[in-house]
Amino acid sequence: MKITILGAGVMGTIFQKALIEKKVFNSEDVQMVDHDQETKHGDTYLLAVKPQDFEETAKRLANVKDKLIISIMTGIPIKRMEKAMPGNRIVRSMPNLGAQSFKSMTVWMAGEGLPAEEQELVEKILSAIGEELEVDNEDLLDAATAVSGSGPGYVYYFARKMMESAQELGFKEEEADKLIKQTLEGTLQAWKDSGLSANELENRVTSKGGTTEAGLNEFRENNLGQTIVNGIKKAYQRAKELSKL
Repeated sequence: MKITILGAGVMGTIFQKALIEKKVFNSEDVQMVDHDQETKHGDTYLLAVKPQDFEETAKRLANVKDKLIISIMTGIPIKRMEKAMPGNRIVRSMPNLGAQSFKSMTVWMAGEGLPAEEQELVEKILSAIGEELEVDNEDLLDAATAVSGSGPGYVYYFARKMMESAQELGFKEEEADKLIKQTLEGTLQAWKDSGLSANELENRVTSKGGTTEAGLNEFRENNLGQTIVNGIKKAYQRAKELSKL
């Protein structure tokens, strides 16, 4: 069984490496095709192209029928892909930046007619770059775009502000960098290992009258929590707008 990856950019290259390293496909069965190369036909296709290149890509697959096509393009709805590439089984997915370290959170949904054996294959392909989550409502793919797709940007923003604060308090840049990276990594690992919710852990690390409480109270008084919620909702609205273009 061969898989053809259309798009030799960052994500296409990540998938190529992951599928081979995780032994989902043999190396000779993973075919990478860039935009200026002749399309190599396979049993499964992975669309790792930019959304603006979708129409051209669909034309390249005009003669492809009865195949599994997995898209990682942002904002291209399943119905549009089914119309442009009729007679195929379509899966739309939303990975995130963690794919670079095989730590992606990928949310996906299948169109009509996906048999059980292909569902299992989709899970294996997407699991090669991290964790996968299937949903049955395409609106949740736009929500995933706003939450997990854009999520790394939010985390980097907060980390940058923590870095700035550490430096204002007297740490050198390289010291602040080490402080924040290890704090974030350790916090995430503790969360994963504990089996507890973020709210439960927040309460555990917040002593009454202590330093953590003082910082959190400042965030709450300035409505930081609602600002974060509003920002994610704005990202979701934009994802919906892009889906209609």
